[in-house]
Amino acid sequence: MTADTQMLGLRPPAHATLREHALHQLREALMAGRFEPGQRMTIRGLAAALGTSMTPVRDAVGRLAADRALEAEPNRWMRIPILSAAELRELRDIRLALEGLATERAAERVTPQLLAEFEKLEAHIVSLRGLNDPKQMIPAIGRLHFAIYRVSGMPALVQIIEGLWLRSGPYNNLLFRGYTQQDGGALRQATLRALASGQPAEARGSMEADVGRALDWLIALAEGGGIIDSTPRMARGGRTKL
Repeated sequence: MTADTQMLGLRPPAHATLREHALHQLREALMAGRFEPGQRMTIRGLAAALGTSMTPVRDAVGRLAADRALEAEPNRWMRIPILSAAELRELRDIRLALEGLATERAAERVTPQLLAEFEKLEAHIVSLRGLNDPKQMIPAIGRLHFAIYRVSGMPALVQIIEGLWLRSGPYNNLLFRGYTQQDGGALRQATLRALASGQPAEARGSMEADVGRALDWLIALAEGGGIIDSTPRMARGGRTKL
């Protein structure tokens, strides 16, 4: 494993094709907050991090640009988009509707075994809280969310939600500059209680409140210019060190 691969938290290819590997790993990195808003990168740099040639990375980047998770810039640079407050509000409203629906359906299908798995994932999140490290917390929280959403039995819905997380994942880093000190995970735990007690409407409401509260924080940050101001290093082409 190369130093670049370790830096980005990516893994070398195994049995998947190089194209599938590149797309999967870059999607995973975006959703897990391994990049930050405004961060710039090149095909060559990503290929080095993935331990592959530039061709499959170029194909993966084209797919991600089509999903609006990346923006192409002149001179072969790409960057993570900087979303406006209006764009974040739209993203919030869509995520609330879809993630609320997935949670509601999950509450109708959940089993004791699945609930036990959710509790293990939540316990892991709690164990990380004192570290205040977004590179560990963001993927841990994402694993719990998607464990719940997959129980909905609606794979097409889960796929759409993943596409939304591609765009919002990098912004989760900004929650660790104040928001997480106020959020003790109470809404997330309320969702788990509602799932355990078989209350679909309550589970949906608490999940919507959890997602909405975090995105409202980001919207307020964008309205105050904090997102652009908080990323000067990435605007100069720096990379996230994990």
